[in-house]
Amino acid sequence: MRKFLTLLCGGILAFSLFAWTGSPVKAAEPGDDCGCHDLIPLQGAERNKIVAKLISSDAFKAVKKEAKKNGYSWNGANEVEVVIPAEGVTMVGAKFTNNQGNALMFVFTNGVFVGTTPAD
Repeated sequence: MRKFLTLLCGGILAFSLFAWTGSPVKAAEPGDDCGCHDLIPLQGAERNKIVAKLISSDAFKAVKKEAKKNGYSWNGANEVEVVIPAEGVTMVGAKFTNNQGNALMFVFTNGVFVGTTPAD
């Protein structure tokens, strides 16, 4: 009886995963207005002020020092991207490259290092 109950529950679980309509994970459709596609990197004086503030910060200097230990070199201020996704939130991506030419974007949100992502 116990094996039958286990088999029955397993069958119901498998049916619910594969035959149920809909998907528990929904990605953004092209028609959805999530606002993420409207982000444009800042240019000009406003960008330069934000970049200057970041590269003079202790957080950036610490990340740059750690990246250098790991074989990455900073590409310079001309390859820093600044985006303001929401009011009061500033995201800055500083591009670093290693000896093999692999580029990583070191991301800072409001001056705090949040992680890395492969650079496009």
